[in-house]
Amino acid sequence: MLSNKPLFLAAAASLITTAVTAQQPALADATATSAIANLCGQMSGMPGCSINTACNTMPGTIPDPFCKPVSVLGDICAMDMPTMSACSGYNAACNTTTTTTSGGGGSGGGGGSAMSMCAAPITSLPTSKIATQRIRSICTEMNMPGCEETCAAKIMAGNAASSYAECDLLGAYAGLCKSMPGMSQCGEWMAMCAATPALGYCKADASVDPPEMKMFFHTGFTDYVLFQNWVPRTGLQYFGTWIAIFVFAILYEGWNAALLTAEARLLAATSAQNNNRKIGSFITKPAAGKPISTSPSTTTTTTSQSKHIARFQRAALRFVAKSVTVAAAYVLMLVAMTFNVGLFFAVVVGLGLGSAMFSEWSRAAVTAAVLNETTVTEELCC
Repeated sequence: MLSNKPLFLAAAASLITTAVTAQQPALADATATSAIANLCGQMSGMPGCSINTACNTMPGTIPDPFCKPVSVLGDICAMDMPTMSACSGYNAACNTTTTTTSGGGGSGGGGGSAMSMCAAPITSLPTSKIATQRIRSICTEMNMPGCEETCAAKIMAGNAASSYAECDLLGAYAGLCKSMPGMSQCGEWMAMCAATPALGYCKADASVDPPEMKMFFHTGFTDYVLFQNWVPRTGLQYFGTWIAIFVFAILYEGWNAALLTAEARLLAATSAQNNNRKIGSFITKPAAGKPISTSPSTTTTTTSQSKHIARFQRAALRFVAKSVTVAAAYVLMLVAMTFNVGLFFAVVVGLGLGSAMFSEWSRAAVTAAVLNETTVTEELCC
């Protein structure tokens, strides 16, 4: 029994130390809050300051216990900027550890474990330097949405000191990685989110966050559609987008049919003019006693000029028509390349229905031109 007395006393001392530590925090909340205000007043862009702002202005975005003042201060002093003067209190109090002893008795006790005296900061929170480097690397590699915002723009301009002082580095970095989480530069963001998935910087919010760029067929409402500000985020907005694309695809087929019809009618008109010119070129026999009249050379010159002018006008119209056709075709192609299944079928179904609606119209016009008819008499549908 006596041989177990030192072990018993050591265990009792450990329990007493733990109880006292739990009742008396190593760093008071008021002290931590004052230090946070000092630090963030100097450089508000530090990730720890972004966490503090989110805790104060957006309740629920940062889970417990990471909104406790000592934990937020640890985000700055333990993870990011330990050498700043306002971190001296944290370093003195929270870098102190208590050691619990276990194993063989006596004064030469065996192994032990260190127990932190302060609330732990967020695991794997990126530092200001890392966030700045990753933002610059992402926006250099790809000028994606988010790179034009103030914070990223300052970083791309090379003003690191200004970005530390004024930017929301963590928000900018997380926003870019939410758009394309597969980028190699998002490793620190993924590590942070793997350790603390409930962070607001990890969860995508379809109502405000930029859409994730998925280069494969997928479903869902939120995608960029042609423009940065055209992002359907609700079912009603998505339905309106689908209808707009569907109607545009139908109109595209109608436009092509109208061009083909116009070309056919122009061909018929040109053919008729050529026939009339051939008929008028025959010289009729003059009346008795009257000399044979000849056409002056000016008539031939005028006719040639008119033909060149008409040809130029037709070429100009074809240029405009082709430009519009190509632009519309690429618009539909870009919509299909969102890889959104619903929008892809809006393009396909619209083109199919448009072709069914207008193909008979254009075919009838071409048939009339080939047969040298002046009007289209064929039924346009059915």
